[in-house]
Amino acid sequence: MISTLLRLRRLCLLVTTMSMFAAAQSTDPGSGQTPTAPEGWDASGYTVHQTVEIGYRGSDVSGSQDMYDSLVNLRSGPRFLEQSLTMQSIDHTGVLFDNLSINSFGWGGDPNNALRARIDKSKWYDFRASFRRDQTDFDFNLLANPLNTPNSSPSVPVLDSPHGFFTRRRMQDYDLTILPESVVDFRLGYSHNNMSGPSYSSVHEGTDALLYQNWNTTLNSFRAGIDVKLAPRTVLSYDQFLDYYKGDSNWQLAPFFQAFLPGGTQTVELGLPVATAGKTPCAINPPNTSLIDPTGTLTNTACNAYFDYNRTNRIRTTTPTERLSFHSSYFDRLDFSASYAYSSADMDAPFNEFFNGLSQRSGVRQETLTGPAHASRISNVADFSATFHISKQFKFVDTFRLWAFRTPESFAGTDTSWVCNDSSNCYLLTPMSATTPSAETINDNLSFNQRWTTNESDLVWDGSKHYGGRIGFRYGNQIFHHILDFTTGDEDRIEVHQYTPLVGFWLRPSMNMRFNFDWERQSSDDTIVRIAPRVQSRYRIMANYTPKPWAVLSANVNLWDGSNGDSLIDFSGHNRNYGVSATITPRESFSLDFAYNYNDFEQNAFVCFNNSDTTLPVVTTAGSCTANGYDDSGNPLLTFGYYKNHVHYAMGSILFRPLKRVTTQLGYSINSVGGSIPQFNSLQPLGALQYNYHQPLASLAVDLGHNITAKGGWNYYQYGEKSFIGPTDNRYFHANNATASLRWSF
Repeated sequence: MISTLLRLRRLCLLVTTMSMFAAAQSTDPGSGQTPTAPEGWDASGYTVHQTVEIGYRGSDVSGSQDMYDSLVNLRSGPRFLEQSLTMQSIDHTGVLFDNLSINSFGWGGDPNNALRARIDKSKWYDFRASFRRDQTDFDFNLLANPLNTPNSSPSVPVLDSPHGFFTRRRMQDYDLTILPESVVDFRLGYSHNNMSGPSYSSVHEGTDALLYQNWNTTLNSFRAGIDVKLAPRTVLSYDQFLDYYKGDSNWQLAPFFQAFLPGGTQTVELGLPVATAGKTPCAINPPNTSLIDPTGTLTNTACNAYFDYNRTNRIRTTTPTERLSFHSSYFDRLDFSASYAYSSADMDAPFNEFFNGLSQRSGVRQETLTGPAHASRISNVADFSATFHISKQFKFVDTFRLWAFRTPESFAGTDTSWVCNDSSNCYLLTPMSATTPSAETINDNLSFNQRWTTNESDLVWDGSKHYGGRIGFRYGNQIFHHILDFTTGDEDRIEVHQYTPLVGFWLRPSMNMRFNFDWERQSSDDTIVRIAPRVQSRYRIMANYTPKPWAVLSANVNLWDGSNGDSLIDFSGHNRNYGVSATITPRESFSLDFAYNYNDFEQNAFVCFNNSDTTLPVVTTAGSCTANGYDDSGNPLLTFGYYKNHVHYAMGSILFRPLKRVTTQLGYSINSVGGSIPQFNSLQPLGALQYNYHQPLASLAVDLGHNITAKGGWNYYQYGEKSFIGPTDNRYFHANNATASLRWSF
């Protein structure tokens, strides 16, 4: 910590020194001109521009390092902050290329870095490539946390998220167009996407165990296409895609809450949830007062627990896709486009799962589940759009879309369980010789199918350059077909018809002012899921005003409301968003940016639940889910559930140049979130549903001459929740990040 603070002080001293040096330069008679952009360097028939920025970032974090890594994840160290290189051929006389550009940022340890390159030769080729790397260190400790009660014996808090994610994602894209300006051009491309790294998950076998999830997935995509320019403004295209997906993630038991078994050194894992008063993972047998004695030995061997667990599910998927598309504006009064894509994917996923421990309810001491899984996905996607220009002021637009897929799948597995011979005498110490194996054959043959078509027709009127509007109607048909068993013919089939009128208009009372309004209301005769809205409305309003060329003001309103009057659900919800922004630049030496956005999301519905904590108001006021049309004995309590989320976001930034060679920026942004849900657990904090996140910043750039700029920046981050912490580590943090760099360009 002390060394980090010393580095931050050195950075501040460096920024101050640069400012003093710039002030001295600005008083020199020879430095009175405003610095201009570098003119570049001519070499071998090319004009070359290059920019390089290198520096050092110091980071000082107080509070939760895990939460800082989840939201910010910027570390201390030297950085290659930014680089750019452009080479432009003079009069297109380059031998191998006419234009080359390379841009990159984030090298040296930042969580996100990328490189993009483009090289082309007029009329011959256009090549583009990119590389991106994203580092995720996500540990929001309320995610999947059992929130163990502190009055258990022993008390075992879960301080980190059981579903933490610490992966690295590397993405590469390469695209080549040959003869881009010819009547016939060819396209080739390749993409590689790999995500790997440690992560965690959980599984339930009597109790919930923590699993180490070694994440490793790879997607390789190949593509080729051809464009034929049949006539002026008319193009016919054919594309072929081939995707190969590999899922090599695997799961194994991770150490958490382990104990010795009596009479030996063998250990057993008791799982994530620990509430001994509720007999989780088991009860405390008198005269013991704790589940674990002072020597770390388990006092009740009838616990749900794990000796071992592992799972593999090696996935291989091949997805070929072909697409034919056509676009034309050849006729004066008619524009149209159409495309059709067909794909047929095949997946093989052999499954192997092994459990050894004790599941007390079923008396299982060991279990294996193995077998091959196979699935295919046949997809058809089509769209057609036509615009008929009736007159100078009227046009008719019709758009049709089809999206349909079938996913037949099968699993032929064998589930083998070793069950205690005497269920009343079943313990973790029960040997496998005192169990009886039984095997069950699983044959699943099912299919998940869906077909969705929409057709929208609009009459558009451009009355003049000051006003216009449109009126239209959209019809949708969605068919959900779930075949649960091909052998017995068990299936679910739901068809939904959707009817949506649409209205919109725009006004431009002056050249520097414009308003847009759009409205639509959709009604459905059925829903696929019960909490989906039967009726929903959308309103969109946008306004832009430019009172001066250097002042741009804008505002927007986006409203959505939905409801489903089913008496057992009574769903209603809304999402309302309001925003304003302003950009003011009255002169080159000063600019101001401001933005504010408010988002209000809410939904309500009757829900059934199970809870024995009678101190909670949601329990004492609950109705019954076993009467009046409800039939859920596993969740017998009824309440009118709600979810409310209100987000305020504001930002402001000022840029000014007190001296001709000095540029300063000050800024601040805040996310303030407030919300509420029914409290089903007295230990459950609201967490990310109520918090403030502050991010002030300051920067200083000093032109040192000779195309060199010294830069210094400061960023502050503060995350704090408005609710109680809960039985976890505190998630509050604040951090100071300082960056000093030199930028050289020519």
